[in-house]
Amino acid sequence: MHEMKSFKKRFVIVSGPVCSGKTTLALNIAHNRGSCYYFDKDDLVPTSNSTFDAVNQLVPESVEIPYSRDTLEKRDRHSPFFKTFIRNPEYDSTRDILIKGLQFNDFVIVNAPYTSELKKEAAGDCPAFDEFRRFFDKEECEFVVVFVHISKDELKRRLLNRLAKDPQAAARDKNVYTDLDAYVAAENVDAPDLTRGKNVDRLFVFDADTDELRDASYERLMKELGIENYEPYQRSIEVNRV
Repeated sequence: MHEMKSFKKRFVIVSGPVCSGKTTLALNIAHNRGSCYYFDKDDLVPTSNSTFDAVNQLVPESVEIPYSRDTLEKRDRHSPFFKTFIRNPEYDSTRDILIKGLQFNDFVIVNAPYTSELKKEAAGDCPAFDEFRRFFDKEECEFVVVFVHISKDELKRRLLNRLAKDPQAAARDKNVYTDLDAYVAAENVDAPDLTRGKNVDRLFVFDADTDELRDASYERLMKELGIENYEPYQRSIEVNRV
């Protein structure tokens, strides 16, 4: 972990597995903080999906490509195609958006997994976070990671609940629902150990496995972030969309 000191600004990543409640928690933080810059990396997904669709539609089936057509049709964000051509540009764009936001605001929140980056930071070598750190040092900014933790049993329950509410989820997230048990077994739900990392100033593990644990974590998190006057945790917060 990075050496602690006083800061003028704060940058917060809200990370965690799918269906853990990252978006809702990030919106609760933003709602209670008031003046802040909030960004959800999922807002880039439609642009990324167009890359899957363009390759699938424009490259004739007679042309051999090193990726299965099924991967493209599913828009599989766990596939080698995604990791090779889409993931890094998504995160590069996110970085640039956030750095500009922090330049003109003192509190930035991003809802994004940063799974690979957190693994590298835990190992003590994360070039992407090194880039953040250089900018944060200039801005006297604290780098905070909030990791939302749920058990694998709870993850499966939430994924099934999502499917019951939205039957289209099976078609939209084929990589998840084709073999749900295998997906859950492979998903990492544990918070990273960042003691060997050199960039993150503070890691907060937010336990959301039950409502009681979530509410207790929420109270502690608000205090850690210096948000004194906050409303109770809201399960749903509306955001403006075009």
